[in-house]
Amino acid sequence: MRQGHFLFATVLMALLVVPYEKTNAQQVDKKEDKKSEIKEFFSKGKVSGKIFANFHSGISESVNKESAFEVKRAYFGYKHKVNEHFSGEIKLDIGSPNDASEYALLKRFAFFKNAYVRYENKNLAINFGLINLYAFKEHEKFNGHRYISKAFLDKYKFASSADLGVSVEYKLGKKLKADFSFTNGEGYKGVQSDNTYLGGLGLTYKPFKGFMTRAYVNTTVKDTWQNTYSIFAGYAKKNRYSIGAEFNYQSNNRFVDNNNLYGYSIYGKWYFIKHFNIFARYDELKSNVRSGDINPWNLARDGSAIIAGVEYSPIKNVKIALNYQDWAPYAKGTENESFIFCNVLFSF
Repeated sequence: MRQGHFLFATVLMALLVVPYEKTNAQQVDKKEDKKSEIKEFFSKGKVSGKIFANFHSGISESVNKESAFEVKRAYFGYKHKVNEHFSGEIKLDIGSPNDASEYALLKRFAFFKNAYVRYENKNLAINFGLINLYAFKEHEKFNGHRYISKAFLDKYKFASSADLGVSVEYKLGKKLKADFSFTNGEGYKGVQSDNTYLGGLGLTYKPFKGFMTRAYVNTTVKDTWQNTYSIFAGYAKKNRYSIGAEFNYQSNNRFVDNNNLYGYSIYGKWYFIKHFNIFARYDELKSNVRSGDINPWNLARDGSAIIAGVEYSPIKNVKIALNYQDWAPYAKGTENESFIFCNVLFSF
């Protein structure tokens, strides 16, 4: 009798313990699977960030009371590759929503710079969403000093760096690449407020190592057509020197007939010892004289700019530049604005 009770108890315990152990093992397996999925997800993605900071002080009479530390811009993003064809990116831009505003630098906002899906297949790439634009992307990359100053087309409001829409890139061979974009035309800081769109077309040609040329045009229409044209050429020898030049023209600025803007930018750098280079840039912005007027229509904003300094890069992710920046307006009775800057870039 006792043996029967003992046998019954043993069988009962086995029936209770085996399912528990099986359930526990399943839970452990699920946790391991979840960890594996998370690990795989992040292994296909990349977190990135950039910080543009500076200290500057005015040295000319017109700006001698201006002096401050600034975090001019900060970017934080994540890019994820789903498979060999599809990927996506989200990037936040922390900065002033309107750099042209008198009080813009007193406030900081976080807003989307990018939020798009990308499809790639051999020589073709398509982007859809809040995308990067191509107007001055190659110029900016060649110059390498976005943390010090914006590219000409961006700085003088000829074009935006990002917008809502679709873009297509196609490699026509090892040396030639074409790009096309069709966007809202409001830039990434605004939303579509009308039925006006912006179309852009560019060609980039790299005939031999270090040398690049690019031509770009975009067009949009409201009451009149506004067209922007840009040509660029540059040559760089890695860790030795580089020199580039661009010419830009925009007809009917802000959709006003015969309000045309044009100008050029020349920039270069020379690595005189390891980690150090001397750099310089010269811009000139002009506007036309309309029929019946005496002065150029944009005289109050026309002028030339100089940036020159020394850059130190101890590691790939850090750059420090001590430089002189000067804006010389062309309008009579206005004084130069001269500054000493110390700019810092940190990226990951």
